[in-house]
Parts: sequence; C-alpha cells; structure tokens
Amino acid sequence: WTIYNIRNIIPGQPVLRDLAAICMAMTHFSAIEFLGPHPGIMIWHLIGILTIFFTSFVSRIIEKNEPSSSNVGTLRIARAFSVVIFGLRYGLLAAMCGFAPSVNAVVTLRLLKQTAMVSSKFTVEGSECFIPQFGVGFLIAISGLSTALEYATDLNAVSWWNVLLDWAFSTAVLAYANAFVFLQDKAGRKLGETNFDMGRRMFMQAHRSSGALLPNTQPTPIGCLVFGLCSFLLLCIAAA
Repeated sequence: WTIYNIRNIIPGQPVLRDLAAICMAMTHFSAIEFLGPHPGIMIWHLIGILTIFFTSFVSRIIEKNEPSSSNVGTLRIARAFSVVIFGLRYGLLAAMCGFAPSVNAVVTLRLLKQTAMVSSKFTVEGSECFIPQFGVGFLIAISGLSTALEYATDLNAVSWWNVLLDWAFSTAVLAYANAFVFLQDKAGRKLGETNFDMGRRMFMQAHRSSGALLPNTQPTPIGCLVFGLCSFLLLCIAAA
C-alpha cells in the first residue's frame, strides 16, 4: 500500500488500506443489517470460513511446496489480508452491538493487550490496520465521548447496569470474532500441511511402484473434502 504523508495530520499512513478496511467493515455491517441477525450472522460465519480457513489451507500448501523465504507467511503478507479480516471482525461487532459499545470493546482489548493480559494473537494484531496508530489515552477519550453521546438523550432514563452489560457483551463479541479468525487460520494451515504431506507420500509411493518421476495427478482425500465443503458453503450463501 502507498504510504501517504499529509503534513502532521497523517504521518506515513497507508490511507487507502484504512479506507478499504472501513468499507469492508461497512459491507458486512450492511449485509447483516439488511438480512437481519438470522440469516445474516450465519452467512457471516460461512463467509468467514471461506475467507480464512480455505485461504489458509491453500497458502500453507504453497509455503510447503516452495519453502523459500519469500513464501513464509504468504497469507499474512498479502495486501488484502488485514483489510478483509478487519472488515469481518468489526463489521460483525458493529452490526451486533452498535457504535459506542464497539468502541468500548476495542478499548478494552487494547488495554488488556497493553497490560500483557492477552497476546497479540488474541487481538489479531496483524489486521488492526489503523487502530494501533492511536494511543490508549486517545481511544479512552473517544470511548467516553461516544458513550456519552449514545446515552445523552435522557440521562435520567439510563440504566448504568445496561451500559455495563452492553460493554461486556460487545467485548465478548469482539473476543469471539478474534478467536474465530485465529482458530480458522490455525485449522486451515494444519490441514494444508497435512494435505501436502499426504500428497508427497502418494507421489513417493507412485514413484516406487513405477520408477518414473511423474507428477501426482491423483487428488488427496483431504483436498477433496475441503474443496467439497467450501463448494457446498458457496452454494449455501448463493441460495440464502
């Protein structure tokens, strides 16, 4: 992404990446708002599996097939990785919780990371885009302002217990989205590695039986299973 330096306002920031991430989040938010919680959230999960699990599966096979330094972490160095994952996570969060609770959830996890109570893997640090550019103090100020504006219509009617429940629920939703991304990526990479090893064993068995170094054209069971599952999920999304 092109780095833009706009005086002291935007010092060295890939602005187009950040705009694309916000647009991606708005896309998921709008889809869930339009379809409703059901089937909107179910379709979000299907899209998440296809986006994270399948691409992690394929990228791990590429890394194993060409074990060079340029292929290490193929998926994570892709230009669109942070944009897509940011959109998935924060689109779901905004659709389920609203703006102010979403900001509170972001601040909570950033504070937990700042105090080393959670790891960067849990916060999916590689897909936070512009959020790490803001200090914790600034995020807390934005959180307080957004919460005040959210509940400023009638302070006498505000139940602070409900505010705390919204905060806790939004934090749980963001934590769930982060865990979903992490587990899908880990499962895809594990199955991709297993699929590559299985294909290599099949190739060596064919070589020992025939003596010829011919490419292995026989599909692996794991590859067929993953491809069939992802094709079925695509059909489910198209039919929804």
